[in-house]
Amino acid sequence: MFSGRLKQAWRAEWPWLVLAVMVGVAVWHVLDYSEATESDFPRVVRPFFNPLPPAAYRLAEPGDTLDRIGLYLAAGASAIALVALVRRHRSSLALGLWPSAMALSLAATWHASTPAPGFDGWHGLGWRAIFDPSASIGVRLGLAAFAAGLVGVIAANLGSNWAKRGEWWARGRGLRVRGLLAMALVFILLRQVEIPGLEPAGYWPRVAFDIGIMAFGLAMIRARPFEGFRWIGRTSFALAATWGLLAVGGVALTVYHRPLGRLHAVVPGRIYISAMPGPLGLGIEQERLHFRTIINLFDEASTQASPYHEDEIRFVREHGLRYLGSPSDGMESDRFLAETLALARDPEAWPILVHCHGCMDRSPAWMGIYRFVVEGKPLAEVFREIERHRGSRPKAVVTLQYNRKLPKLAPDRFAADPTAQLLVRSVAGTRDPFLRPNWNNTATGRQVVRRIEPEPTTRRP
Repeated sequence: MFSGRLKQAWRAEWPWLVLAVMVGVAVWHVLDYSEATESDFPRVVRPFFNPLPPAAYRLAEPGDTLDRIGLYLAAGASAIALVALVRRHRSSLALGLWPSAMALSLAATWHASTPAPGFDGWHGLGWRAIFDPSASIGVRLGLAAFAAGLVGVIAANLGSNWAKRGEWWARGRGLRVRGLLAMALVFILLRQVEIPGLEPAGYWPRVAFDIGIMAFGLAMIRARPFEGFRWIGRTSFALAATWGLLAVGGVALTVYHRPLGRLHAVVPGRIYISAMPGPLGLGIEQERLHFRTIINLFDEASTQASPYHEDEIRFVREHGLRYLGSPSDGMESDRFLAETLALARDPEAWPILVHCHGCMDRSPAWMGIYRFVVEGKPLAEVFREIERHRGSRPKAVVTLQYNRKLPKLAPDRFAADPTAQLLVRSVAGTRDPFLRPNWNNTATGRQVVRRIEPEPTTRRP
């Protein structure tokens, strides 16, 4: 008897248990601090500087993991609605409210595929661009027509079923989907607003969207869209294919919105950091930000050279940009750093793109040096920004690097900064391997372009 009641309760409440797990994971992300040490430098202490775990701030960024999860969930909901609609049509069954479900799911998929706004307030091809006067008239009209088409489908479908609204309401109660649909509506609307003062900014709205889309998808599953059909066969293949096409298309649209991985504005309009740019992404972002200078912090003569390096050099030459690459000789690192900071101060070099390969170590570490040396920001604020960008604490090698370089670049400020003293204590008992004489990277010996100066006539006024 107990087993029977348990099975009955599971059938009735399993969607809510799934949603509860999602909420639990979201809460865990803003409570759990990873205390993992590094095997290379296990004795280096790496304190936290943010009030919440760094991963939560990272997930709050447009186009990151939470937006990608929302895209996959919305694509899944669209696949369920589209396949159910087609199957019912072929079987000469009433379409019911599935056209509305299809339109809503496609709208959510598009919304998830166009993460916005970015650091510059750009909405790209998202729905909000309809009301953005800075967007082109073509984009605004195209999006408005798309939105009008989806709204038209919903209006026509609801209108044709209006006389059956009592029947649908009762059926929804019987299928136990009304609560799920109400939850989906509330949480998807919460995606559109930010709760003032609740950190990290952008995190909870994105979590709300994911929960809302999951609730909507679960409601469709509870509506038994494939009742009477075998799951092993055409239905399952159609579901997988539809989901795959929508997910791939959505990811491609996301790439258009985030063409450079891990792009972050150090000083909007002047200095940006990113991961290694591919030729397509660099071309898209160049049209928006109009870089004059590119600084590559990774030694492309090493065994870990990027396959995109030659494309980058070709792009620099074709567009008449200045280029500065990292030297292989570690003894040249101080000179190279000084050159990059000099360019960062030079208005003739702006806008500048500073990148490494993943924008997880070198680029954010360089950003921190710029913040401290050039802008005069306290080190605690510097580390907070790096944590948020990386989604984790800076590596121990960054603590060693800062202890090695910052006293040379800004001796008075480093001596007076209370966090600097914490950094000194954090490396106690650890020998800095980069201080040994004649240190250099492992290079392949191949010739690599490290500097390109643009022709004077190519510089814009």
